[in-house]
Amino acid sequence: MNDIKFTHDIMQEHEVERYFKIWRESVIRSRLTITAVFLKTANATQLNENVNDQVTSFLQSKIRKTDLLFQLSDGDHWGIFFLQSSDVEARAFLKRIFAILKAERKFQQIALKASITEIRNNNVIFEELLNKNKQMLSGDEQLTWSIAEVKDYCEQPTELVKVSIIEQNAIFRQVLESTLKQINIPYFSLDVKVYEDGYSFLQSDDYKSGHMHLILMNDILPLKNGLEILHILRHMPNEKKFIIYMMSERNSEGAALNAYEGGVDEYIVKPFNLRLLEAKIKRTFARFWQ
Repeated sequence: MNDIKFTHDIMQEHEVERYFKIWRESVIRSRLTITAVFLKTANATQLNENVNDQVTSFLQSKIRKTDLLFQLSDGDHWGIFFLQSSDVEARAFLKRIFAILKAERKFQQIALKASITEIRNNNVIFEELLNKNKQMLSGDEQLTWSIAEVKDYCEQPTELVKVSIIEQNAIFRQVLESTLKQINIPYFSLDVKVYEDGYSFLQSDDYKSGHMHLILMNDILPLKNGLEILHILRHMPNEKKFIIYMMSERNSEGAALNAYEGGVDEYIVKPFNLRLLEAKIKRTFARFWQ
């Protein structure tokens, strides 16, 4: 293992707060999971400044480029923000660096303890986050080389999803509406609306909201058909918010290829099993919180 070079080049608590506020909002908008790790030397009062530098340099050498290491204002704690990483990955990181520190003779003066906070909602204030973890690490009952956990911010929020069913057949339209209203998808709430043709859908302006939007439409429709609507939606600036399922009676490779090239996410041939449709929708949304 290479020798650690001492350095004071580390971000401080007040510098990190503004970045955290941006990341916190991205937890909802971009489904960005943040995991915060806090570390403290178990024998801080007995250590000199040289050892603090050694810990700082060691941590700098082990984090990834996407991680952010900083020092708290009291000088006794370190924080690391892992972006798009769960508590499982953070715990694995801590176990790995603990093993290195305990095995290397040059680090024999160092004994650490740590806490982990996984953040999956934006109901968190930076100062509150720091204080909760500092309190967790302050107790003498926490053993050296142990990992505590703050679970106050790990509950995932419920996100509203717009759902539009565009189907000419009134009976089938009603069946689809009933099916989608009964689907239970963790962390998502579905607002279902139905339209008998493409023109009425476009006139509603409902598709212009910023919400994620599931479109379940027939390819052949009066006034504005499905392919025309597909073209309009996929040329909108925020087109990635749309999840588009196209239903069709045309069971041909050419029709399916044309639909996929136009930008549909699923091409479903009628008649189809409603349970299969439900399974496809659940799988689609499950990917957003994996």
